[in-house]
Amino acid sequence: MIGLTACSLPIPGKAQQNLFNVPSSEITQENTVFFQQQFNFAKSDTSNTTIDYGLGNNLEVGINLFNVNLYTPSDTVANPNFLLNFQKAFNITAAYKISFGTQTGFTPPVHNNSLQIPSFSYFSNAVDWARLGKYYLGAYYANSAYAGSNDAIGLMAGVELPMLENKVHLMGDLLSGNNDIGVAVIGLVFYLSDNWQLSIGAQLPPPNSHNDFGTVFEITKL
Repeated sequence: MIGLTACSLPIPGKAQQNLFNVPSSEITQENTVFFQQQFNFAKSDTSNTTIDYGLGNNLEVGINLFNVNLYTPSDTVANPNFLLNFQKAFNITAAYKISFGTQTGFTPPVHNNSLQIPSFSYFSNAVDWARLGKYYLGAYYANSAYAGSNDAIGLMAGVELPMLENKVHLMGDLLSGNNDIGVAVIGLVFYLSDNWQLSIGAQLPPPNSHNDFGTVFEITKL
């Protein structure tokens, strides 16, 4: 898929910018590159790719290619999202940080002529208690081009708990809201050799949501 070529970029950053769907508040180290590739298998199978570059001073910028449909194109397939992103973090204590960021861009007219400007912005709190786990809580705003109709504002939450420390962790996250992005994912992250991670999760729609059950696979290069 597209984005997998990014694995050849030099000097990978040591961060995991997303759990499954919730930003982790980790920032790519200065002058390094971070890569993450996600596949979502549900009613519609899609690919999401993130590449970020660390600018230093707890700031990163990058690009996302989201919602790339893996089916044969048809009139009902939505265009992908090409987004520019940035995230800024502030270390409050050794264990606690806050961050804010945005992902904003446009929909290339790949499958139809509909040109939109999707945007997702967020604020997050992150606590890292080492062997006791990492915890995330924040809020987001997403316009209709990004999240569809209904709720534009929602909560973000996430957790990562060591089962076998730095080998296998339990990981889950939630985007609340009655919209196209409202979903919970729970699964495992496997720490592999050479700073690779493999994450596998079950996608669970919130109550009264029209979203689908599914499976998420995520490949991360730290």
